[in-house]
Amino acid sequence: MDSDREWKVVETPPSYEVVRPRYFGLTPRGVVVALAALTLAVSVYALATGSVAVGLLLLVAAVLLTALYLEQARRSRESSLDRVAAAAVDHTRALAGFTGGSVRAWTRAGREVARLRLQAHGLARERSQLQYALGGACFEGNDAQVENLRDQMRLCTERIEACAADAQAVVDRARTHTSRGRASLARTEIRKPS
Repeated sequence: MDSDREWKVVETPPSYEVVRPRYFGLTPRGVVVALAALTLAVSVYALATGSVAVGLLLLVAAVLLTALYLEQARRSRESSLDRVAAAAVDHTRALAGFTGGSVRAWTRAGREVARLRLQAHGLARERSQLQYALGGACFEGNDAQVENLRDQMRLCTERIEACAADAQAVVDRARTHTSRGRASLARTEIRKPS
């Protein structure tokens, strides 16, 4: 039965449609921008004339309307104003993420460096006491104790140098983390092949 049918191959490219979410009761973006600007102007006027409570309430309303518009613009990106506003919001979010990551990295590095410096300071005190004891052992002519104290001082000095190297490594890691984050904020450059 299937052998009697002929199959045709149709070579038409598929068509796609981008489905955008529709929100019930969502105010059009143009109206939101106009209301935000009007509310901001009225809030400035209210604050200038001495109505602080009304001015602050209107200012909060203007900020909320602006946030509503920016979120709508990020979702649609239909007009040039929407694209500019969405790009500004995206860049601000990226900058805030970079700032937060940088603060966390440097705070962590600062704590670690402080811990290592305290440890090195304690080791320096210990080395100073060993040096004092070494002088006493040399004065007494106790060669076995002199050699033991020299070995302890060398070990203490090596540990101090290790603390300094570890602190430098912590700072270098924080710098690397910050520079990677900064690179992600750079504008993309489109270059034509030469």
